[in-house]
Amino acid sequence: MDKTKADLLTISVVLFKNEPTHITQLCACLSAEDIDMQVYFIDNSPDKSLNFIVSNYSHFNYIWVGDNVGFGKAHNIILNKVMDFGAIHLCLNPDVYFEKGVLSNLLKVMQRRSDVGLLLPRVLNPDNSDQPLYKLLPNPLQLILRRFMPKPAKRVFSKYMSRYELAGVSPDLVFEAPYLSGCFMLLRKDALKEVGCFDERFFLYFEDVDLSRRINEKWSTLYYGEESIYHFFQRGSYDSIDLLMHHVKSAIKYFNKYGWFFDKRRMVVNNSTINQLKLSETIR
Repeated sequence: MDKTKADLLTISVVLFKNEPTHITQLCACLSAEDIDMQVYFIDNSPDKSLNFIVSNYSHFNYIWVGDNVGFGKAHNIILNKVMDFGAIHLCLNPDVYFEKGVLSNLLKVMQRRSDVGLLLPRVLNPDNSDQPLYKLLPNPLQLILRRFMPKPAKRVFSKYMSRYELAGVSPDLVFEAPYLSGCFMLLRKDALKEVGCFDERFFLYFEDVDLSRRINEKWSTLYYGEESIYHFFQRGSYDSIDLLMHHVKSAIKYFNKYGWFFDKRRMVVNNSTINQLKLSETIR
């Protein structure tokens, strides 16, 4: 790679026994974009069977890890490799796809907004319904209610939960959000150089909360609702005991790192986000 190419976009996609049709669809989307890019598919799967898809695209790179090292650590392998090439990096899920030109338009936003360290576009389900993947910083009670409480109890706390999930906020707005989903993280490398890459203590889940939070302390974390992507959303921890245990372990690590019921920055950032959105909705 040429270090002089400031407009080079680097991309990492972490694989683990994914649906081949999703990877094929993503490869087609990336190939259609008229962008100078370097794409890395890093595979945590137990074998190299997914390489047959990537190998159809000579300009894409396939790396087989040979072990499931986790989501954040796999992305970090590529980030450490490409940090000095180009200004922007995209951490992308293999079950994402988008229309031609969307990625180019999002890069233009990053060029205009030099304060943005992380950007997430509007995320849609394949049926065009919204998948709101922007939230406030979580506290333990919200996560317990969200994951374990029966529906009658959730109704009692509906207003409390709606605040955390930013329910009712129009998904076509542009606003600051302290927690943006890891399915599509458009990252400025200068921000990563300042705050660090993924915390590898999080094997799966909460690595995106943690990185969003750290970037938000120094840079803008922007939800950009004027461009949209599609995502085959899966709630793995609702269907798998193993994934649920990973979710719980990561939550414990997160709150041990930042504080359980006393987290001053969480309170300040969340209140600031709520106030900003009330102002935006008034103006709109």
